[in-house]
Amino acid sequence: MPVISLATSDYGINEQPGFDIEWKKIIRVVLAGILFGDALSRMHFATIVREKTQGVTEILTESYLANAVELARQNNSDGILQLLKKAVTDYNQLAIPHCDKPQIGIVGEIYLKYNTYANMNIGDWLISQGIEPIFPDLLDFFIQEFVNMKTNHQKNIAKSSWGTQLYVGFLENKFERYTKKVEKIASKFHYYRPKNSIYVESENASKILDLANQFGEGWLIPAEVIGFAEQGIHNVVSLQPFGCIANHIVAKGVEKKIKALHPKTNLLFLDYDGGTSEVNIFNRMHFFVQNAKNEYQERIESTSSKSECKADTHES
Repeated sequence: MPVISLATSDYGINEQPGFDIEWKKIIRVVLAGILFGDALSRMHFATIVREKTQGVTEILTESYLANAVELARQNNSDGILQLLKKAVTDYNQLAIPHCDKPQIGIVGEIYLKYNTYANMNIGDWLISQGIEPIFPDLLDFFIQEFVNMKTNHQKNIAKSSWGTQLYVGFLENKFERYTKKVEKIASKFHYYRPKNSIYVESENASKILDLANQFGEGWLIPAEVIGFAEQGIHNVVSLQPFGCIANHIVAKGVEKKIKALHPKTNLLFLDYDGGTSEVNIFNRMHFFVQNAKNEYQERIESTSSKSECKADTHES
């Protein structure tokens, strides 16, 4: 059974004949699709916990995903950007305005973090508790390679030719310009959260550990935690497969240093394996959620700010 794997590096993982991705033809639509998905995810989670009518956000998201898939099949990257403009308008109409909510950041191993089956629908569970789950952008996992290549070259870990460096620089410039174009569209969303560049993320991570730590999620996990802290999101859950070296060593190993820089940060590490029960996961999450709500309430009271949310139809 041939296994096809998409990767940013060539380690002989697609050795079977007959499979060769023509990246030059599809790179624009691939980038547009990932950026669209990231922006849609941010709008979805910000809206669903504040929606005026329960259930409409999920329907809208499924509709936009289906439309984006069809445009991707047509290799229509410009159409995907136009679709995002329309999505911003629609999500703005669904969300209750001026509605503050407690937030919890989600970091961890890439599959477990984004796959709802693997993480036991932790995002939906947080929403049911009146919490807005904040997931990092998927794109960062792939474009961290720009930072890694420069780091490895500077530290003499790997050598790259001038031609390769120029080509990577060209791609990087394209990515940055396209990302700014998408973020300009996404910024019209009422609950928009600005996106850090991968170099700001890597600079944050370098305060915690050496950027040569590139195994698995590598330096990306501490970068994401610090990024959350700088946005005022101090409660962060790290999802990790049981025994995952990258997560256990990096995520747990940097906790002390992160808290030294950001004392308000509260981290919860959840291990998943085939025998993990939902009771075990969500019992621990109940305490974590309550802590997040208490901190949120204290912040609201200390700043004398008012939230104009209507009665919460989600919280149980």
